[in-house]
Amino acid sequence: MSQADIARPSDPASILESNVYSACKAFVLAYALPAMSPHCVIEGWQNRTSLPADVNEYAVISILHDKQHGTAVEEYTWDSSSPDEVGRLEVKGLIELAVQVDFCAENDSARQRARRLAIITRSSIGAQFFNECGMSSLYADDARDISFTGDARQFVRRWTTTLHLTLDQGISANFEAFDKALISRLEDVDAHHKA
Repeated sequence: MSQADIARPSDPASILESNVYSACKAFVLAYALPAMSPHCVIEGWQNRTSLPADVNEYAVISILHDKQHGTAVEEYTWDSSSPDEVGRLEVKGLIELAVQVDFCAENDSARQRARRLAIITRSSIGAQFFNECGMSSLYADDARDISFTGDARQFVRRWTTTLHLTLDQGISANFEAFDKALISRLEDVDAHHKA
């Protein structure tokens, strides 16, 4: 089979990075208490994005990494009514995403938000929330204090937790197939070709 004969994949999975960020932002706004304003929840690692100018309390959401669990699942489908004799191959893998949520504040609300978010992620509420977004919620890491010194040489309280989510990611490709074969000769090899 030549390189030209190999089917090229298409149709990326519908859950994109932007969908993950949107779901996580909605989750933070709903369950990281005390409540935060939507403009104070920021997608991390973005160009031309600045921290909120009017408040010192904000959250930053960053996808740290993803990894595949298990072997990819392949599913072949065939439309017998199609005149093109083309089948479809769907390849899916279970991907775990690690999504870090950092809460910064001048007081203890950063710790409270991180702890509460970790608790709710590990509950049926968190599982149901992410299920409705096409993902699964596995668990969240314990909240950790990673406070730092800001530009004004004052401590900024920073607490973090990492959400572990899973989703199916995959591709699909067409492949040539057939459902009938034309045989011109059929013989019993054992009977006609003795060893």
